[in-house]
Amino acid sequence: MNVNEVYQLILYIVNKNQNGYLSPDEFNLTINQAQVSYMDYLVGQFQQYQAGRPIPTVQFGNNETTRQRVTPFIYNQLLAVDANGFSSYPSDYLLTDTMFTGLYGKIKFVQQDYLANYLNSRIAPVATNPIYLIEREGFRFYPNDIAQARVSYIKSPRTIVYGYTLNGDGLPVYNPSTSVDPEWQELDLLEIISRALRMISENLKDVSVANYANQITKTGQ
Repeated sequence: MNVNEVYQLILYIVNKNQNGYLSPDEFNLTINQAQVSYMDYLVGQFQQYQAGRPIPTVQFGNNETTRQRVTPFIYNQLLAVDANGFSSYPSDYLLTDTMFTGLYGKIKFVQQDYLANYLNSRIAPVATNPIYLIEREGFRFYPNDIAQARVSYIKSPRTIVYGYTLNGDGLPVYNPSTSVDPEWQELDLLEIISRALRMISENLKDVSVANYANQITKTGQ
């Protein structure tokens, strides 16, 4: 489903009972908020964490089905690690999946408050059992002479854009050359459309649009 099809579907639902109009710019804003919301849900909303239960209800590492939903966004990249053990994030980085290196195998993630324990460990010294930390601007590796690592990560979805030109009457006409299509699979697009419709229903103060959103979620239609 390309961006024009998504926009036309949302317009059809909004206009079905003459509920109003959604401009292309309003669509672009809403659909991107919806896809961010859905990605947040898939990777694990921190609001769902509970004391004694350190994982949210849905999290992409929990099961194969959820992981498949984010498959279009799982990338890997070879990281060059400097002499201080630092490497910047990939430009489209969102969340780490796995960190590994051909020399040592998997590299273990460690929180800052446990760093001293790992650096002083005699059972699993970092020289042969490397670790990494997540910092504000990138990854910090120990040992710092690791030179390179490979990260499997979830990238941020590209911004969806309904590109258009104005015709002689000042009405928007779809322009594929300036548009950016969604990267999601169609099943996930239905969920994103549903989330967008809920946002629109709040703005229009119209329950019928929200009802259509719920129907899409429940029936897929």
